[in-house]
Amino acid sequence: MGCGLVRNAIQEDRRSSHSLPAFTHRPGTWRTEAVRMRDGVELSTRLLLPEGVERAPVVLIRNPYDLGPFIELSCDLFVRYGLGCVLQDVRGRMASGGEWWPLVHEVADGEDTLRWLVRQPFVDGNIALYGMSYLGGTALAAVAGELPVEVKTVVVSVFGTDLREVVSERGLLPHELLTAWAAFMPGRRETRAAGDAYRKMLEHRPHFEADVAAFGAPLPFFREWLKALEPGGALWQRPENVALRRMPERPGVPPMLLVGGFDDPFLSATLRTWESLASRERSVMVLGPWNHLGMQGGAVKTPGIKDDMNQWAFTIPWLRHALQGVPLPYDTGRVVVAGHGDAGARVLPAWPPATREQVLFLDTAPAEGAPGACTSASLSGQSPSTPASLTYRYDPAKPWRSEGGGRGLAFALYGRQGTPQGPVAQTWPCARQDVLRFVGSPAESELRLAGRARLRLRVRSSAEDTAFVAKLVDVDAKGRALHVTDGAATLRLPLADTPAPLPYAPGSEREVELDFRPTSWVLAKGHRLGLWVSSSNYPMLSAHLNTARPWYEETTPVVAAQTVELGGTEGASRLLLPVELRAEAATASVH
Repeated sequence: MGCGLVRNAIQEDRRSSHSLPAFTHRPGTWRTEAVRMRDGVELSTRLLLPEGVERAPVVLIRNPYDLGPFIELSCDLFVRYGLGCVLQDVRGRMASGGEWWPLVHEVADGEDTLRWLVRQPFVDGNIALYGMSYLGGTALAAVAGELPVEVKTVVVSVFGTDLREVVSERGLLPHELLTAWAAFMPGRRETRAAGDAYRKMLEHRPHFEADVAAFGAPLPFFREWLKALEPGGALWQRPENVALRRMPERPGVPPMLLVGGFDDPFLSATLRTWESLASRERSVMVLGPWNHLGMQGGAVKTPGIKDDMNQWAFTIPWLRHALQGVPLPYDTGRVVVAGHGDAGARVLPAWPPATREQVLFLDTAPAEGAPGACTSASLSGQSPSTPASLTYRYDPAKPWRSEGGGRGLAFALYGRQGTPQGPVAQTWPCARQDVLRFVGSPAESELRLAGRARLRLRVRSSAEDTAFVAKLVDVDAKGRALHVTDGAATLRLPLADTPAPLPYAPGSEREVELDFRPTSWVLAKGHRLGLWVSSSNYPMLSAHLNTARPWYEETTPVVAAQTVELGGTEGASRLLLPVELRAEAATASVH
C-alpha cells in the first residue's frame, strides 16, 4: 500500500509539473516472461498493462541498468494513459541470459523481441520504442533490424546512431564517458567498487591493460573501443554498427521524437540522426542546455523549459498521438531549442539555423583592456601581417585538468569524483605555462553562436605525434571565464575526414583543424570571447603521451615542445565562428 501511495504521489507531481492531461487508467499488476532469442538465449521480460485492460498499445523498453524501480516509474506513467509497457533486461545483464557486450546484440535481440511482441494477444497492433541513453540505443538498434509495421514511433533521449565521434576525438578517448562507464558496467551487474575501479583504470599504463588492473581480467568490449579510436577500426565495420549508422535514412523509418542536450556527450550522434532522418518532416527534435541526466550544470541557467531528460511534456502527447490517435498539440518537422543564455525555448524549422561565418585571427598582440589577472594575446578581425609564433611545453604527466564541458558521465556515476558538466568557471592559475590564452574585443551587441565552431592552427611539435586542444570561453567584465565548448585534434589525425593516421616529422609545420562540439550560446553585450589553446583536457579526454604509437599502448610519457604559428598572408591560424543571422524570439509556450 505504501509503495503505491508513493508512486501515485510521484506521478501526480510529474503530471502537474509537466502540465500533462488527467490520467485515464490505473496500473495493473506486473508479470514476467522469458523471451527466447534466435540463438536460444532467454531474456527476462516484464509486462504491465492498465488495470482491467486486456489489449492495448504497447511501449517497449530494453534496459541494461540495475535501476528497476526508476525504470518501472516510466512504465507506470505510460500505463496511467492507457498504454501497456514491456520492460526487458538486455542480454547479459541482470536476469537475462547470454554475454554482455554493449550494443553488439541489440539489433538482433531487438528484432527478435519485436517478432515475439507482435504475436502477443495483449498488443492491439500499435507499438512504440522508447529509451534514454543506452536504452535509447536499444530502441534505435531495433529499428535497424527488420521492423514490423506495428512499430509506429520511436522516442529517444541523449543517444544517436553514429557513435564514431562519441567514442573517438581524433584518436583520444573520452575517459569521463567510456572509461567511467566500463568501470560501472563490466559484467552482469554493477560493482559497488566502480569508483575505485575507474580511478585504477585512469592511473594505469598502458591503458590497454587498465581493465586487468581494475578487475583482474580483460574487458573485451573496452579493448575493442580502444582499437576503434582510429578510423577504420573493426568496431565500425561490425554489421550491427553499419546498420545502426544507416538506419535513419532508410525508407519507412517511423517518426521519431529525439531529445538532446548541448552538454551531453551524445549530442553529435543525436544531431547526425536528425540530419539524416528520412521521416524528419513527421518528427520532432528537442535540444536543451542539459547534461546526460537532463539537468543544467554550471553557472548559466536557461528558463522556460523543464530540466528532465524524459521531457514528459513532449513524450506523453507524442506517444498518445502515435499509438492512440490523440491530436498532437505541437507541429512536427520542427526543432525546439533552448540554448545557454536563451530567454526560453524557441521553435525553429531547422538546427543549426542560418549563420554567417565570423573569422577571428590569433594574434600575439596583447588583448587590450582584457579583464582578469592573466595576460592574454588577442583575437583580431585581421590577420597579423608579420608572422610570429607562441610556444609552450606539454608534459602528459601534468595534464590540464578538465573544468566543465559536455563529454562526461562520471559526474552521474561517481558524484564529485567526476568532472562537473556545463558552463563551469575556469580556475586554472595564470602561472600555468602550457596554456595559450587569446581574448577578443567586448561584444558591441548580443552575439549568438549556433552550431559547430572550428579552429585552424598551424603548428609544430618536437614529438612524433601529439594533441592540440582548445576551449572557447565566455569572459565577463570581471574576468570570469565560463566554458562554452571545446575540441581537439592530433598531428596524425589533423582533420575530421582524415582516412588514416598520417606520419609526422618532428619540427615540421602542419595545419590541424579542431571541430568544437556544437553549441547554442548567447554572448552578452560587453562580454568577450576567449580561446584557450593547450594539449590536454584531462580526464574528459585521454592525455596524449607524445609518441607515434597509440597512447593506450604506451607506458612512458614524453615531454613535447609545442609551437603555434600566427600571422602571415596565407593559412594564418584562425577561429571560425557560426554566428546566427537572425535570432527568433523565445516562445512562451512550445506546445
